[in-house]
Amino acid sequence: MASWMLVLAVVATLAVFATTSRGRELAKRIGFRDHVKGAASHQDVVYLLDACDGDLKEVARRIELERSRVPELSEAEHHRRAIRKVFAERQA
Repeated sequence: MASWMLVLAVVATLAVFATTSRGRELAKRIGFRDHVKGAASHQDVVYLLDACDGDLKEVARRIELERSRVPELSEAEHHRRAIRKVFAERQA
C-alpha cells in the first residue's frame, strides 16, 4: 500500500510540475511539445524555422513580436500568427 501511495505522489507531483512554465519548457526539450497544452505543434515550429531559412534568431524575433502584440495568446497561436505574416510577406 505504501508503494502505491509513493507512486501516486510522484505522478501527482510530475503532473503539477508539467503545468508550470519550467515544466512545459522541459517537456518541449525532451520531445513532448505536441502534448503540452497551448504549445506550438512540431509542424508549425518546423515550418516557421524553414520559412526563416533556419535562422533561430529570426524565428525568436517573430514569435516575440507576436507575443508583445497579443501576450494573452498561447504559444501555438503566436506561431500561427507569425506563419500568417510569412504568408502575407510572400504574397506582397
